[in-house]
Amino acid sequence: MAERINVASNATVEQSVERLTRAVEAAGARVFTTVDFAQGNASVGEDLRPTTVVIFGSPKIGAKALQEGQTMALYLPLRILFFEDANGQTWATYDDPTAVAPTHGRAAAQPAVLAMQGALERFSTIAARQ
Repeated sequence: MAERINVASNATVEQSVERLTRAVEAAGARVFTTVDFAQGNASVGEDLRPTTVVIFGSPKIGAKALQEGQTMALYLPLRILFFEDANGQTWATYDDPTAVAPTHGRAAAQPAVLAMQGALERFSTIAARQ
């Protein structure tokens, strides 16, 4: 089972997503898509607190991990979930690649896995606490 990392944000979901997008692009990576689940729920008449997944990455981060084990593609591109809980707190949440790597036959300490972990940690912190 994946270890879930939760980082409290000092901003709204929308602001946190904007921070992440800016940081990813400034690092030379790319935001592939943003999935706004609250908007999707609203389209069918359902309410949901702000809940958005940002999918992003760069071949610099993922290429080596894929060469070492193609099933790691289930965690690439990288993704961070931003959501507002019932108390109004915004969270940046992601699964720790070092926890899931062994389920794909990869060592947690492989450089490619550590690069994925480092990118998720760095970008979630920037988005949550800029």
